[in-house]
Amino acid sequence: MKYSLLTYKYFIDVVETQGFTPAAKRNFVSQTAISNAIKNLEKDLGVQLIDRSTSHFKVTLAGINLYHCAVPVLNKYYEFSEKISQLNNSFQTLRIHYLHAFDYWAIELAHSLAKNNPDLQLQLDTENFAASIPKLDAGDYDVLIGFSTAVSKIKNIHVRKIGTANFGILLNKNSFDSNGKLKKDLLKKQPLFLQKWTATDNNDVQTKIKNILEKMNINYDQIIYLDSFDSALANVVLDHGMAIYPEELPLPKIYDKYVTFLPNLPKLKYDVVAIYKNPAIYNILEHSL
Repeated sequence: MKYSLLTYKYFIDVVETQGFTPAAKRNFVSQTAISNAIKNLEKDLGVQLIDRSTSHFKVTLAGINLYHCAVPVLNKYYEFSEKISQLNNSFQTLRIHYLHAFDYWAIELAHSLAKNNPDLQLQLDTENFAASIPKLDAGDYDVLIGFSTAVSKIKNIHVRKIGTANFGILLNKNSFDSNGKLKKDLLKKQPLFLQKWTATDNNDVQTKIKNILEKMNINYDQIIYLDSFDSALANVVLDHGMAIYPEELPLPKIYDKYVTFLPNLPKLKYDVVAIYKNPAIYNILEHSL
């Protein structure tokens, strides 16, 4: 009989979220991966854990008993893992990965860390959102830079605020007529550029942006997802639609005559955070921020 802690974690999440799909979202894997893991666990244990004969989600008696046995075991493992990680609180190299479009805040953090920890080596790299938490969990890197809303429902991680992002809508100045009035008929034929990230709650800035535009009666032709704010800016400079853009990122002076922010847009402030598993990183961040 094979025992995989990850499989039991999947099972616990299925029970707690009342379904395979929400458990998959919690773990950033496919619904098929969760379903297959549970089927293999049932085969391995020789019992049915989830009753699939009804249209409503139902855990069997064996499943309920397993859940109550597995939860304390997993909690003890996480506690053990954290204590092991604290045996050596020193880092020679800190590997910082950041979600697409978060390079500005990653570099700001790196500068602060380098200033306050001269012997600490830093490595920066981008990270795909879907794989970011599993890779962090596996120890492939040490710190992830992203939004707090992107990890609001994920267990066994630590979060430290490192900055604030104030978002607006960037437009080409050709989107306004000579009287400064917005050309809504023009915009509805052009795209809205957003970033390739996903949030785990309904407080996502991109969702709020779309809702605000709808209330302002500003339409667009389609949504196009990009990998960076730089590419969004480039498209707006070329007079292609609107783009979500953080006001903290300085616009190159050469573009001043081409772009501007949409006026009268409600301020959308979001915490930018450092996400990590090893508690020892807390001291490094506190010493530097």
